[in-house]
Amino acid sequence: MDVTLGVIGGIASTVFAYDLIRDQRRSPRPHVAAYATGILMFAIATWAFVYGTTVGWNGVSYRTFFLFGAILNIPVLALGSMFLVVGRRSGHVMTVAVAAISAISVTLTTTVPFVNPLPATGIPTDIFSPIAEGFGPRLLAAISGGTGATILIVLSLVSVFRFWRTNRRIVVGNALILAGTLVASFQGTVLALGEEGAFALKLTVTATLLWLGYRVTKGSRVSDPKRPLVVLLGPSTNSDARRHADRTIELLEQTGYDVFCPARDLEGWGEVGRSPADQAKETFRAIDRADVVLADLRDGYGIVMAGYAAARRIPVVVASPQGRRIPRPIRGIALMEIYYDTANQLVQRLGGALPITATTKRPAPR
Repeated sequence: MDVTLGVIGGIASTVFAYDLIRDQRRSPRPHVAAYATGILMFAIATWAFVYGTTVGWNGVSYRTFFLFGAILNIPVLALGSMFLVVGRRSGHVMTVAVAAISAISVTLTTTVPFVNPLPATGIPTDIFSPIAEGFGPRLLAAISGGTGATILIVLSLVSVFRFWRTNRRIVVGNALILAGTLVASFQGTVLALGEEGAFALKLTVTATLLWLGYRVTKGSRVSDPKRPLVVLLGPSTNSDARRHADRTIELLEQTGYDVFCPARDLEGWGEVGRSPADQAKETFRAIDRADVVLADLRDGYGIVMAGYAAARRIPVVVASPQGRRIPRPIRGIALMEIYYDTANQLVQRLGGALPITATTKRPAPR
C-alpha cells in the first residue's frame, strides 16, 4: 500500500510541477515560480520516500526526504501566496528570509550526524537529535513549518476579505493551497491505513490540493453569455485606482453585467508579469466579445484600446472625474461621455447608456 501510494504521489506531484514550470517559462511570474518550486520539492521528497521504502534508506535518500519534505516546502509555498495576495514588495522581502532559511537548512541537514541508525524499511523516526537538545534539523523543521503554515492561514483570511466580491478565484485557490499545506503539516495517521500508507496518502493529497489551488487562481474568468459584457479600460495598478475600479466592477456586476478589466484579470493589479503583447492580445479578444467598452480616464489609460473598440464598431462610453476634460480625439469616438465624482455616480450614469449600447452593437467591418 505504501509503495503504491508513494508512486502515485510521486507521479502526480511530478506532473503538477512540470505543469507549473511550463507556465512559468511561458509567462514568468514570481508566485508561479514559488508554487512550482514548492511542488517540485514535494515531488523530490515523495520519490525519496519511494526509494527508501522499496530499496532501503541511506543517508542521501533520508536527508533529501527530510530537507524537501519537512523543512523547505511549506515556507516556499507561503512565499508564493505572499506574492499573489500581498504583492511583490512583500514577496521580495520574504524571499530574502526564505533564502536564509534554505541556506541554513541545507547546511544542517547535510552535515548534522544521525543519533539513531536508519531502519531497513518503513518511515525513519528520531534519526536526528530531538528538539529539546538544541538547534538542529528537527527544530528547524518545526519552526519553518509552523511559520509557513501561519503565514498561509493569515493570507487565506486576507484573501477572503480582500477578493471575496471582486475575484473569488483567488479566495478559492488560496483555500485549496491552505488545505494542502495543512494536510502536509498534519502529523496524525489514518486509522484505516498503516503509518506508511497514511504518510504516502498525505503526500499525494497535498500535491493535488496545491496544484488545484494554483489552477483555480490561474483560471481565466468565464463570462456568462446571458449577461452583457462590459470591458473596463483605464484603471492602473496603484492602490487608490484599484479601490475605485474594484467598486466600479462590484456595482456593475450587481447591476447584472459581466466585467472584464485588463488591470485586474490580466495583470492581477501589477502582480502578474505577463508580456505587453500577451496582454494586448487578450484585451483585443475581450473587446471583440464586448457589448460595451467603458474607458475610464481617471488615470489616463485606455485610449488606444478604446480606439480599437471603435474600429471594431463596439460602442464606447468614456468617463472622467469631474473637473477634467476628455481629450477631443476620444470624444469623437464616444457614444456617451460621463463625468463623475464617485464610482456609484459613474455606474448610475452609465446605467442609462448600457441598454442602448447593448442593442446598437454592429458587426465589425471585414
